[in-house]
Amino acid sequence: MSQPSIVDRFRAWRQARTAQTYLEQGACRKAASLYQRVLDQLPGDAGAWLWRGVALAECGQHSQARRHVEQGLSLWPAASVGRLLQARVLYDAGELEPARLKLLDYLEGEENQQARGLLALCSLRFGHGEPARHILTDRFPHAPWLLARLLVVIEEQAGDPGAQPPGAVPLPSLAVDGPPPGWLARRRAKRHRRRGLLCLRAEKWEEALAALGRAYPGLPGDPMVGYGLGTCLYAERHYDPARRRLLEVAERLEEPFSSDAQATLGKISLELHDLPDALIRLRRSIGAGAQSPENFYALGLVFLQRGRRDLARKAFQRCATVEFVRQRLQQANKEI
Repeated sequence: MSQPSIVDRFRAWRQARTAQTYLEQGACRKAASLYQRVLDQLPGDAGAWLWRGVALAECGQHSQARRHVEQGLSLWPAASVGRLLQARVLYDAGELEPARLKLLDYLEGEENQQARGLLALCSLRFGHGEPARHILTDRFPHAPWLLARLLVVIEEQAGDPGAQPPGAVPLPSLAVDGPPPGWLARRRAKRHRRRGLLCLRAEKWEEALAALGRAYPGLPGDPMVGYGLGTCLYAERHYDPARRRLLEVAERLEEPFSSDAQATLGKISLELHDLPDALIRLRRSIGAGAQSPENFYALGLVFLQRGRRDLARKAFQRCATVEFVRQRLQQANKEI
């Protein structure tokens, strides 16, 4: 068999870098396909075998993933990263005890933050909170793939917190009686609308709600007033009134407010346990550009409640930060 040329090696290296980017973004099928192209050119590339195994595990093809990782380790037995990736693949396949043993063996010879984080995950899945707390107190993981898996376990163990009581901010009176507002009333209403939207942007919910409530009688059909009212009411956990206001104006809003309103409607549906509607609205709004961390987190919760841990993990990977995951761990009564 002829040796690959310099051009072939460079092409394979570039494809491997692109595949790694796809994997970090959660596009595991694209990553697996590109790693296969690398293997077609360089069948002895141990790294491509290992990382294609990880990509296949992300796709849920666990038996193939194990075979790829084992092939990579046979080509590169001294690779410590290979043993770590093997433990990751075993964890994703639900083989927690083999993964735990691999990690303990790995950590005897080499200290690694990701290996310790994955070991803490195994402990949490086994219900051993104290060892996991000790590991995470010493050093909290930073890798997005690991934070996403940690958030899945935290949310699974936390369960449904139940309905939260509405905020203390009273609902504004939005009744419109009498003749249509005159030019002076509309002018005053526009001034209140401007102030309300500025307060909304600063997340001053009470002030925004008060200003937009005063703007509503003078601009009863204004889509931005309805958007602002719905957003404030959602933030104050008045879910039914928030849904009504947003549904009134969602089709008349321009971007980015249209997709943001749809995302808020999806989060309201999640709070009201209407999971099919929440899934549709959140996926559509994220696809339209409403890609805030809060929306990915809500989408992950929807997937988790529907029993799709793999898809929840991918959504959480787009929003999980060390600070947020640490906060959720504390809120789940696992102080670190």
